[in-house]
Amino acid sequence: MNERSGSTVLAVVTDAESSKKPKLLLMVLLGLILLAGCAVGSVWIYNETTLQKPLQHVLVSDPRNHAVRARTHFDGWVDTHTVVFDLNDVVGETSQMDVFRVLLQYAKEQKDHQYQRIILAAYGQKKFVVPGDYFQQLGREYDTQNPVYTIRTFSHHVSTMDGAKPFPEPDGGILWIIKEEMDQFAGFNKRWYLDDFIVRHK
Repeated sequence: MNERSGSTVLAVVTDAESSKKPKLLLMVLLGLILLAGCAVGSVWIYNETTLQKPLQHVLVSDPRNHAVRARTHFDGWVDTHTVVFDLNDVVGETSQMDVFRVLLQYAKEQKDHQYQRIILAAYGQKKFVVPGDYFQQLGREYDTQNPVYTIRTFSHHVSTMDGAKPFPEPDGGILWIIKEEMDQFAGFNKRWYLDDFIVRHK
């Protein structure tokens, strides 16, 4: 083989190898995109089956809950120690008690699961934190605990996102304590979602 023929063969081989590189890079890129899509899909499915499906059961099984719109997911979608309960909207003549009942019934659905904390959000904004062990207690006691007692004392257990305790246990006579606790519960709901609800539905 002469020098010119050898150069021609070498050029052909080089061109063939060069043409393979873009195809290889494209295949690698498509593979990475496919893996990422599978990962995102798996995370979404896990959130839906573990958290949203039980909440959906609460919302549809009790006719009193039909006016409440809510979503649940793990914080950041991957932190399985923290659940975000996001109240999206309420319609009709929905009361604070209706919303709270949904939360308690959801606690019952999750009573066999232990989480570190439950974040209460509204319209996508995180507002309060409920300790996971207390949330589990609410679920386990749902069928036996006096709901008025739960309403009165619930606010004592919540903290703001920066860790502050906005609703400390009041001191005084029993009638004064009951009044303060009910006022605290109303204040909690106002700060959780009612203020935002009023702004959005003016």
